[in-house]
Amino acid sequence: MKYNKGFTTIALAASLIRGSLAQSTTWCGKNFMANQSVVPPGGQFILPTQSVEPLLSFRCAPVFRPYLEEDAKTAAFVVDTPIVYDWIAGAEPISLSSNSSSSSGSTGCLTVTIKVGSIHATATVPLNATGIQIPIDISTLKAQKTAYNATCSAIYSAPSSNEQIFNTNSFLLYLPDTNASVTKTDLRTGALWVRPANGTGGAFAPFVPQGFYINFDQYLVKNLTMIDQLKADGFNTLHPIPPYDNLTIFQQVINKTISTGMYIVYDMRSNYKNLTAVAQQVNTYASIPNLLNWETAHEPDGNSDPQDAAQATYDLIYEMDGYHPISIVLNCQDYNFSPYVKGADIVLQDAYPIGINATWSPVWHTECTPDFGHCGCDNCQGGMWDVKARVETFKNRLNILGYDRTKSVWTTPQAFGSGAYWNTTPTGMQWAGMGFTSFSHGAIGSKSFQYPTTTNNESTIEGTAASLTFLIQDYVQPFMVDPNATFASYEYQGVDAGLWFNGTSYLLLVVNMNSSQVYAPYQDLGLGWITNATEQVQRVFSVFEVPTASGNLTGTTFQAGGIGIHIATP
Repeated sequence: MKYNKGFTTIALAASLIRGSLAQSTTWCGKNFMANQSVVPPGGQFILPTQSVEPLLSFRCAPVFRPYLEEDAKTAAFVVDTPIVYDWIAGAEPISLSSNSSSSSGSTGCLTVTIKVGSIHATATVPLNATGIQIPIDISTLKAQKTAYNATCSAIYSAPSSNEQIFNTNSFLLYLPDTNASVTKTDLRTGALWVRPANGTGGAFAPFVPQGFYINFDQYLVKNLTMIDQLKADGFNTLHPIPPYDNLTIFQQVINKTISTGMYIVYDMRSNYKNLTAVAQQVNTYASIPNLLNWETAHEPDGNSDPQDAAQATYDLIYEMDGYHPISIVLNCQDYNFSPYVKGADIVLQDAYPIGINATWSPVWHTECTPDFGHCGCDNCQGGMWDVKARVETFKNRLNILGYDRTKSVWTTPQAFGSGAYWNTTPTGMQWAGMGFTSFSHGAIGSKSFQYPTTTNNESTIEGTAASLTFLIQDYVQPFMVDPNATFASYEYQGVDAGLWFNGTSYLLLVVNMNSSQVYAPYQDLGLGWITNATEQVQRVFSVFEVPTASGNLTGTTFQAGGIGIHIATP
């Protein structure tokens, strides 16, 4: 499908300026106009202080949110007991046995008890471990809209010290069975679990959203075939941007996504602070069979929305629904992150760095610094590293706040440009690279902004997507949603990589973020056992890779901007 790229990008750039700045004379708390003075924005995230002595970060959460009545006999909690040296949320001092070593992992065990109402479960859990599951039968509890309080306690006994007791709290959402749509979150991985989007019923299965934002009034009202094209390109999720003024056509959009087997995100950005309007929308759309999740606040940090607004909406939606997670989008690099994320299960980053001038705004004709200015990407440098850093930072902050199990990060790859703050549009490889580096640093979903995007050949975004989305579904998703898979990130001389191991094979995602060719030894990407890549590595997808380069039996060579999906088997 071909669209007028020039018209689209100019119109989009104009709409971005109108939409982002119509409500605010600051952005990310910063002044940005020539007649404004420099005022430090404040709102910076507070990093934890370090501890000389070991600390226990004891955390527990249900494996799934929500559980349904049909799950009652197979419910479980996931428990983490890492030893840390930062005062992150809930961390407490622990006196380790004299013959224990947190570095070696031989730190002993904890007796963990989980209590929910009148039921409890007890198990022995290794110290300094993550992802330990404790089964719990919840069938005697009443399924209800209100979440149950869960208390988790851990007892550690060391020969050289007194018994030590640690406590933490969680919530168990246990809902009545329903034939309407349900989106579960696997808190082991952050992945969503869904039934088929066509509404015919079926088993829940793990799912990684690959979607696009698309303006409802500007595009969908006029052309529903765009949904068919996105489906043909391999995308599984549609996010219409409100307002949804024509409700007749909006229902046609819903019906179209159901018939094509796509999930839909319902966006409340226009009125999420109006709780009466929120309640009306939840009552109307909570039961549609392909509803993936609610999205409420869109860039509230940029607009300096009231810091408690997203949480108030979050609480109301859970009172009324509870069957679908809630997402927000944060635009700022570091502005009031902590209060805003209280209103979300899913936190999306939307750094758009490709084509910006990181130090001078072409829109406002002012400089951009950490305390002043708006250059289209807050505190960015102007490359894919900004996306990597943003995802990584959001993941780290959620862990510091104690939300590492209960809140996940998604990414919003830039699929526009050539106007306003952006002097170019990402190539297909840049767009794919932003998605790859996001996955490699913990993002568990992707919704690009926005459609229609560049098309016509394989070097454009849509041309790249048509071949890549299916490979992500078939090769990447199974590793990302596997709760037993291990995961690590690597960086070698500007080559960014994510590595998963499912017990049999390794998945390696590679992005060369350099402007020149780089050879990366597999040993520096976590695969030191590879001795003959010709036999041990399957190149599922690669662009700008040089497979015949010297040393490629034990490494990989990528030209500037190259990306790859490798499967390695010992």
